Amino acid sequence: MRAVMLLLPFVGLLQADVIYSVTDLGSTGGSSTLALQINNSGTAVGYGETLSGDQGAFVSGGGSMQSLAGLPGSADTYAYGINSSGTIVGVSYINGQAHGEIWNGGSTTDMGAGVYATGINDAGVVVGGNGHAFAMVNGTYQDLGVLTGGNWSAAYGVNNAGTVVGYGNIGNGIFRGFVWTPADGMTQIGTFGGGNSYAMAVNDNGEVVGEASLSSGYAHAFTDVNGVMTDLGTLGGGSSYAYGINDSGTVVGYSWLASGDNPHAFADINGVMMDLNSVIPGGSGWELLGAYGINAWGQIVGEGLLNGQEHAFLLNPELSFSADALPVHADPPVPEPGMALFAAAGLGLLAFIRSRARHNP
Repeated sequence: MRAVMLLLPFVGLLQADVIYSVTDLGSTGGSSTLALQINNSGTAVGYGETLSGDQGAFVSGGGSMQSLAGLPGSADTYAYGINSSGTIVGVSYINGQAHGEIWNGGSTTDMGAGVYATGINDAGVVVGGNGHAFAMVNGTYQDLGVLTGGNWSAAYGVNNAGTVVGYGNIGNGIFRGFVWTPADGMTQIGTFGGGNSYAMAVNDNGEVVGEASLSSGYAHAFTDVNGVMTDLGTLGGGSSYAYGINDSGTVVGYSWLASGDNPHAFADINGVMMDLNSVIPGGSGWELLGAYGINAWGQIVGEGLLNGQEHAFLLNPELSFSADALPVHADPPVPEPGMALFAAAGLGLLAFIRSRARHNP
């Protein structure tokens, strides 16, 4: 009974007391890697520099990183999304032209020139952009349209209900996030007084995350639930950006600091933004710069500096209790599904280029 009573308050303590172990996901041969998404099996995808200096897509799971084959004749290759069955989507560049690519087991599919594939749900619906935001269902493209006054849009996330999020222009160089549903079509997301907003991910509860500009010109991470936007704030600096959310409502992204130094990865749990660097073991050699994906068990992937070099990371939430009932660091394996209540309380290329160039605020 005492053990049960110790566990009950853990959700409330989580925002201050979660400890994550941090794992280097490895190298694609060059000096830097970045992880963008992770599925509920703990398999992550992203891209990194290769020995030749190109960018190469990778998949990482079970303690090993494997390079993903690009389309024939391609140079740079990027993996952006993965679903529960392990199907991966991304982009390969052939003679400088983007081609959407799908990796399914040992086979690859060319989605055609001028296509960016950025997300996939468990039903295999692929979303992205080819001038207009699209959803591809069973190999058939559906044009999701554009916002009023605009002529360009792209999709970045899709949930298992088929809700799609992304952003598009509305004229005069202004971009706005959108939510698209089969019933309502494309609905524009607002701002916090500035001009632009960008929607990057949506969970199965329909909670949308992204960033929206303030009248000052800075941008803040937001959640949008049924059209009601919430400003998530920052870690003390001017701007923050949200890129992922799980079904428990934990949001991940990165924020600038008051010091103006490197941005730091954050997790926002129950409305409290936490610097992820404050909840990893001290002396690890890591500075976590950006968090981009989170799964149902609270595992987080992103990019950081490991002893000064850019590497993709995996954070595993860990659960143990000291004699005074406070959660403390332990070293179990990846949390099992039975721990989910506690451990998971928690392109267009523009968005990802912006993340790679964030060292210029």
